Amino acid sequence: MTKIKDLEKRLHHLERMRQDFVANVSHELRTPLTVLHGYLETLVEQTKNSPKKKIYEQMQAQTSRMERLVEDLLLLSRLEADTPTEESFKQVDVTSLLKQIIKDAKALSADRQHQIFLTTDENLKILGVEDELRSVFSNLIFNAVNYTPGQGTIDIRWFHDSQHAIFSVKDSGLGIAPEHLPRITERFYRVDRDRSRASGGTGLGLAIVKHVLLRHDAQLKIESTPGKGSCFSCIFELALS
Repeated sequence: MTKIKDLEKRLHHLERMRQDFVANVSHELRTPLTVLHGYLETLVEQTKNSPKKKIYEQMQAQTSRMERLVEDLLLLSRLEADTPTEESFKQVDVTSLLKQIIKDAKALSADRQHQIFLTTDENLKILGVEDELRSVFSNLIFNAVNYTPGQGTIDIRWFHDSQHAIFSVKDSGLGIAPEHLPRITERFYRVDRDRSRASGGTGLGLAIVKHVLLRHDAQLKIESTPGKGSCFSCIFELALS
């Protein structure tokens, strides 16, 4: 029994070291990336009529992607390390939050002209950490935009049944093969690496979704059929609403 306890203590210590390492490295990368991105913005502006502009734009795009990766790593480290207090949970107006996110989703869709629909129970609110819930909803909605072909449909719902408050995003996108579903919330796991990189994703979005939902005693349900689209549902206990 003592050996088991020692092993558990050792594993806990190693996990904490891993979390601290990722957080510290990410924090140290943040400042130089910000500086580099700022200089590249200046170079892009100064080379409007030069062949070099395309090179600087490509460099700027990659530093932007690295900045997003660093921010996601820092958020994930915080989610793993911190335990939310009761005081941090407040009534969240989910309908208002979703309307804000959908404006950004439509901008992301741009000329691809997705049909984005929102159906909500405007009186249904939930106790939660608003910034964390925003991260969950935006990750799932933006994923639907990124992985749904142009002019496809994205249905977003916020509703309840007898026991649960449910947020769902259903798309007419590419879908996910069954063998990928058990691992899809692992950090950096990609169904299609080339497609994921082209979309600008960091590979951490669904890992963040999973951790936030755990902190809210909620579950993520994924239904998907290749070629027919996917439906991601966040299921909250109705008692929290």
